[in-house]
Parts: sequence; C-alpha cells; structure tokens
Amino acid sequence: MSDRRHVERRAERAPVQAERRHADRRRGERRSSARTPLDLWVEEEKGNELYFRRTGNVSLGGLYFEQTIPHTLGTTVRLRFSLPGPVARVIETRAEIVNTPDDVDGLGMGLRFIDLGAADAAALQQFIDDH
Repeated sequence: MSDRRHVERRAERAPVQAERRHADRRRGERRSSARTPLDLWVEEEKGNELYFRRTGNVSLGGLYFEQTIPHTLGTTVRLRFSLPGPVARVIETRAEIVNTPDDVDGLGMGLRFIDLGAADAAALQQFIDDH
C-alpha cells in the first residue's frame, strides 16, 4: 500500500485553457440584486489617489462605472457618494473591483460593496425600490 501524501495528484488533471475559463466566468447573471440606472458622480479613493467617477447603474451589491479606465481586478477602493432625492444621504463604503469589460476600448468597471452599513443599505434599497 502506498502513502497517498506522496502521490502527485495534480499531474493527473488536464489544465483548463485560459480562454475557456475566462468565457465561462462571463456567462450568465451573477448579480444577486436588481440594478437601477443611476447617473451620478462618485468619489473613489485608492491609496493617496482621488478619482471622480461617473456611475452607470447601482444595486444593493455594488455599482458600475462607465467610460473609465479600470483598476486591476481585486483592487480595493473607498467610495463616497450622495443618493439623489428628498433625503440626500451620503454613503461611504469600501468596494472591490470585480469586473472589467472585454470590449476593444476596455473602459468601465464593476465594483462590489464590501462593508456597506445597515443604514446605508436600507437607504440604497429604498432608492432602488423608488426607481
């Protein structure tokens, strides 16, 4: 009987081609909450750098910046924005870049909220429900 700890199991599996992995990841809807179109300026802070980005849509899970040069996938940034409406609530949260386009121009990026507070989440959900 051989010792299983010394058997190289990875060699038995055929590697998955990078093109296939990339295409499979992009198929289907991965969002867990509804998106609402939103044209709004957002402050984005990455280290000592401050950017002003234009949103395309927002959901309870995150938002999408249109026509912007994306950061690397997995980058964490701080966001600050005000929801429009009768009660202008300022939302501050961290977010992770989780999506960049495959388009020729390569502009835009999707962000997932990391630590959206309960009160901010409730205000954002109310805004989405109203629109």
